[in-house]
Amino acid sequence: MFWGQAMGGRAAYAVGYTGLGVASTRFGAEVMLDLLDRKRSKATLTNFVQDKPVPFPPEPFRFIGIQTTRWSLNREDLTGKRNIWLRSLDRLGLGFDS
Repeated sequence: MFWGQAMGGRAAYAVGYTGLGVASTRFGAEVMLDLLDRKRSKATLTNFVQDKPVPFPPEPFRFIGIQTTRWSLNREDLTGKRNIWLRSLDRLGLGFDS
């Protein structure tokens, strides 16, 4: 996940949650409030909050990867079997096997 601000610092956002835990959303909200108040807290001074991820992979490869993953997950729900795409993501540590 990562944080940012928009509208001249009047709005804050946190994106990239995977849905694995409510505690992280509380932390994210506290960080957003600190960003909006321009408060220098332990969290807002860390690289974890200050850095933005590199947009990778670039479009259109990202769209193709997302659609392939969605299709593969739907297929797994119907058949109970993981295809080569999902198994490859698992091996790379990018899978949805939690």
